[in-house]
Amino acid sequence: MTPTARKIEWGPLLVTAIGAGVLLLGARGFFLRGHFAFADALHCALLLIPAAALLLLASYVFQHARLVVVLPVLMAAVLIRAYPAFAVALGLALVGAIVGPALSEWRDAARRQKSAPEINP
Repeated sequence: MTPTARKIEWGPLLVTAIGAGVLLLGARGFFLRGHFAFADALHCALLLIPAAALLLLASYVFQHARLVVVLPVLMAAVLIRAYPAFAVALGLALVGAIVGPALSEWRDAARRQKSAPEINP
């Protein structure tokens, strides 16, 4: 494989890093608070739905009106700052939105490469 054949896509890597950062920011909020109980874990799990909906809304707005994407991002920033459970949920949603499809694409490419007959020149 030549060095030019394999290019790194920086967009998904950047979004994954942002998601991991938001997740760690939420974990820091729980750490500073001093406890993480079962109710907090339940809040994080239940907030995955609104966090994913906010991610979907921001993606839609970014596709159709890039200038207006500031409003959902600002709303996400306020919610991240105020609620550590929302920060954890949004971080998980961001990482899951990128890593899930990337892993399935990688797995499909590996299967296709295995099943392709080898050609020896």
